[in-house]
Amino acid sequence: MAMRTASPWWASLALIVATVVVLISERLFHEVDALRLIATGLGIGVIVAVTASRGWTMAGTAGGRRGIERTLFACSIGVLLSFAAYAASTPWGMDKLASTMSDASAARLNTTLQIVFGVLLVASLIPLVMIELSLGTSRRDNFDLAADSLDPAEAGGVDFFRVREVGWSGLSVALAASFLMVTCSVARERDVQKDVSYFRTSSPGDSTISIVTLAPDAIRALLFFPADSEVTSEVRSYFDDLAATTKKLEVETHDRYMDSQLATKYKVRSDEKLGMVVLVRGTGDKEKFETFDIEIDADKERKAQSKLRNLDREVNKALLKLVRDKRKAYLTVGHGEMNDADSMTPEAKLKMGDHRTTVLKKRLQDLNYEVKDLGKVDLSKDVPDDATIVFMLAPTGALQQFEWDALDRYLERGGRMMIALDPKADFTLGSLEGRLGLTYDATSVTDDKVFLPQHHSAADHRWPITTQFSAHASTTALSRAVDKGLVLIDSGSLTDAPFTDKVNVPKKTITIRSMDTSFLDYNDDFEFTPDGPKPEKRARYNIAAAIEGPKLGKDEAGKDKDGFRALVFADVDLFGDIVVQNQGHMAVLMVSGPLLEDSVRWLGGEEVFSGEVVSEEDKPIQHTKEVSSAWFALTIFGMPLAVLGVGLAISSLMRSRRKSASLRRHNVKTQEKS
Repeated sequence: MAMRTASPWWASLALIVATVVVLISERLFHEVDALRLIATGLGIGVIVAVTASRGWTMAGTAGGRRGIERTLFACSIGVLLSFAAYAASTPWGMDKLASTMSDASAARLNTTLQIVFGVLLVASLIPLVMIELSLGTSRRDNFDLAADSLDPAEAGGVDFFRVREVGWSGLSVALAASFLMVTCSVARERDVQKDVSYFRTSSPGDSTISIVTLAPDAIRALLFFPADSEVTSEVRSYFDDLAATTKKLEVETHDRYMDSQLATKYKVRSDEKLGMVVLVRGTGDKEKFETFDIEIDADKERKAQSKLRNLDREVNKALLKLVRDKRKAYLTVGHGEMNDADSMTPEAKLKMGDHRTTVLKKRLQDLNYEVKDLGKVDLSKDVPDDATIVFMLAPTGALQQFEWDALDRYLERGGRMMIALDPKADFTLGSLEGRLGLTYDATSVTDDKVFLPQHHSAADHRWPITTQFSAHASTTALSRAVDKGLVLIDSGSLTDAPFTDKVNVPKKTITIRSMDTSFLDYNDDFEFTPDGPKPEKRARYNIAAAIEGPKLGKDEAGKDKDGFRALVFADVDLFGDIVVQNQGHMAVLMVSGPLLEDSVRWLGGEEVFSGEVVSEEDKPIQHTKEVSSAWFALTIFGMPLAVLGVGLAISSLMRSRRKSASLRRHNVKTQEKS
């Protein structure tokens, strides 16, 4: 009979604990030599004792158990060898091994020894743990192996094949983890940085192309950039594309030092870190020019909100200053508007939350508008004659009748006005309802099918997304990018009302509607309730409308004078600031994108300049509920199932091979016995 010996389970536990003690000692006590030597010495002593015990047990064991003990002994030897490699990588070991080597060779040897230490330790401990878990703690001494058994598969009481497969699996996991160690070490040694992030200068947009094409004079673009800069080629490429498209732009490249007189004339800075773009229109006394600078450092210009990424916006802004004089945009104040939070009551601030309009005001300035306030004192007289557009952004307080009358007179004489309302503001269109033919419904437009997930709760249904835009000049860019959609944030809706003037009826166009899955949430529970006290109905609800009044007769030049123009929006949040974070960058944006620019151009009679202003700055990634659900399912279920499928396929193949091998061995033995 074979010997009935076996190493106890606590031997492996003692080895693991000793390994942890050595690692902690070397890590935490490296400055306390006495304590480190004691702890490390005890740990190594235990590891040596366990390894010796495993060797003695292996020598006195036969059959299938001997193969298991041999594997456990090999794991213990691997732990010892790993610490030998660690000892060689310490300053003490390097003094012995690398005393005659160069610094570079010694550094490579030290790195190699550290990698060997990690690989050996992980490749020894993980299979050891998995084998011990497979064996368990009971009946480890009850093997009853047949003394004459030559085939480990016939060993009673021990599933040698099962333990062997567990050991190989553990070794595979360990080697995979070790590969990561090697990869990290190689990456550290071969530290090469490559910027493979998305980066592209914005191309000329439709609006910019229209401005250059319709400009009364040819325009010159003078580029004062160093010839060897990456930024120079990007800027030159943009203007070459614009010149080729419009046929009315001349592009010149200059050196600020070689062409010093030209640089002085156009006030080009002497800062070597900046390149300058000069746009010139006209000649002689009628010449006008606009300038802006761009940093030469390409790495800085790769930032999300750099001028190079927004080059088309910078050019568009400068061109508008060249082709027409500055205009004035008046924003009403004193009624708790979004742009005048100081005039809000505490109750209104609590309901409306924190609203800002910094982006709106900045965009108006980019469109060559001077932004001014329009208060009660001004309206008590009349809307100023120099007002190009009047903005009213969600007043939370009531207007007095004389203010309504002033605004009505302004529209009657052909004024331009943009009104944006909010369900929480408790505000109506007052006496303008009859002139505009609209009333405001403050019931929130809600959509539980197509919405933007924010907090993953039912409240997200108040962030519906729509792609329903009409072919109107105020929605030109939105219509051309219909796949992107427009996010509404707690929007109300607009309904038709009878016009006051029954003879000269204004032209009204609904420019934005909600999706047909949306509904008005009468019971304010964020869910669709078709059978409630006030049934809710899924339909397309009006979000924005453009109203154009009848002609006002002939002007001094004998041309028909346009009537009033007005835009009414049921969601003021389209024009408020929104803070987004993407890849660690914080940015303040306007959720409506190009809607404001096209709206202002239409109101100002510049719809020929409508179109997209291209920007290549990083945008926050937005997913609808359906897209988010798909990504969630793919991440949570798809990838694990794929990995599981590959694993099952490999396991099935291995079992099939083992079964075939066992069947062949059985057939051979049967033939030998017969």
